[in-house]
Order: sequence, then C-alpha cells, then structure tokens
Amino acid sequence: MTALFEYRNLYKLYFLKCIMKILILTIKLQGGVGVVIYNIHKFLEKKGHEVEVISRNEDLGKLNMPMSILKIRKLVREKNFDIVYTHDWSMALPLLFPFPLYIKKHFCCFHGNQRSIARIPQFFVGKLIGKRLLVVGDSLHKRFPRSKILYNGVDIDFFYPLGKKRDSLGFIQKGTESIFARDLEPLAKKFKLKLLVAENILFEKMNKDFYNKCKVFVSLPPFSAGFNLCWVEAMAAGVPMVIGNNEGVGVKLPITKVKDIKEVGELKKDIDYREWIIKSKLTWKDHVDNLLSIFRA
Repeated sequence: MTALFEYRNLYKLYFLKCIMKILILTIKLQGGVGVVIYNIHKFLEKKGHEVEVISRNEDLGKLNMPMSILKIRKLVREKNFDIVYTHDWSMALPLLFPFPLYIKKHFCCFHGNQRSIARIPQFFVGKLIGKRLLVVGDSLHKRFPRSKILYNGVDIDFFYPLGKKRDSLGFIQKGTESIFARDLEPLAKKFKLKLLVAENILFEKMNKDFYNKCKVFVSLPPFSAGFNLCWVEAMAAGVPMVIGNNEGVGVKLPITKVKDIKEVGELKKDIDYREWIIKSKLTWKDHVDNLLSIFRA
C-alpha cells in the first residue's frame, strides 16, 4: 500500500513538471480577449510549454462560426495536442458538432455574457462543456454553476507607476461602456482635472501615455462584461482612485463602486491598489499557474 502511494506521488510529480503541447483557438487577436490570449501565451511559454495560437478571423480567414467548423475540426485532427483551449462558444462548437473531438482535453473560456439570440448557443455550449468550462467573472459563474472561475490578471511589469504628475480623469473610449466621455465632463470639472480620453493609443503606450497621467480612472461596463481588464491595469499602474461598478470582476475589487456617475463623492485614495493586486494574486503569472492546475486536475 505504501509503495503504491509513493508511486502515485511520483507519477503526479512527473505530470506536474511535464511539458504540454497546447492549442489556443480564439476569434481574433485584437481587443480585450486578444490581450488575454497574448499574456496566457507568454506566461505558458515562460514555463516551457509549447503553445500555438490560431485565430479564426486572421489565421483561418473565416469571419463567422459556420464557415469555420470544417477547418477547425481538420486542424485539431492533423496535430496531436495535449490540450485544446477555446475562447468563446463559437470556437468551442466546432469541436462539439457533429460529434465531440478532444472530449477530455478540450477546455473553453467565456469572456462575457452574450446578448440577444447569441445567449442561446452560449448557454448550450456551456452546458455541454460542463466542468471544463472556465469563466472570468461572477455573473458568468451564476449562469454556469458547474464552471470554474478563473479571473484574468495583469502584467505588473508592464503596468506600473512612473512617478509622473497625475492631472487627469481618464476614460477609455470603447463600445463596451455604459457611459460616454461627455458624461464625465462634470466630474472632471468637480475634481479640477483634465478629461483624458484614450482613443487610438497603442497598447504598448497605455501605461506611460494614459494610466500614469490619471489621478482618477472611470469605467462602468454593462451586464455583458466578463472581466473588464482596464480596472486592474489602472490599479497596477498606481492610479489613486479607480471608479467602477459590480459588473465583471468589479464585485471582487476594492474600487469605488457606483451605479451612476453622479453618485461619485469626494476625490480620495482608497488603498494601495497595486499591493492589493499582488497580495490577491491577480497577476498573469498566478492566472497561468491556476490554469495549469485545472488542465492537470
């Protein structure tokens, strides 16, 4: 009995250290999910794993799910992957229909709550994937109780304080906000700050040219939000006051939360956000460590 126990421990130790060949399938390489994929890829490779990222739009040249089914199924059959990790229900469905491929090796991640008719196939795929479904936020976990919550992270070596003068109230102009830049003009005036709107700023310059100029950062995503990366980016960059709501990962974060921007009170610094992120293990390194544990469970 003791010998069997020791053998199992040795086998488990070997498996934890073994290098895996991982395929990541995503819709596109741009946008918030693209940032997630980039960092997962980066930190998996740092651990020595062999990772291939393929996007439906750019790499396969298919702009919708029906056109991609045969190509995706052919792709995963031609190569022997240890793990196939899909992002979005439309990337998972081709591996489930007309019959499943990589049944125990296929994991899927949902990054947001789909709206209108797309909620139906998302729900269908989520139920089929079951315990191999990963979600990045609490509202998604409520819809899919068998899923595992795996919060996204932030690269603290990429987003960090630069000791610059902060004289702005920052807002990112994107389609996933419930407010517009013009809604923040009274708040910027109240705090005697410039209204700084990030639009067409290269991602590589966001730390220096945006977050490190912000004394206050505001993001109020709608219910469809899965995580909302910009909150933790602002926190890691040392923005003194981050204003948000309880959507996405907001319910977990120690930021100033409001339902309406008119509810914001005085300009204040709540806590050291960056230190909180590190202690709470909301970095990409921690994310990938947790992801590997799920793959190997």
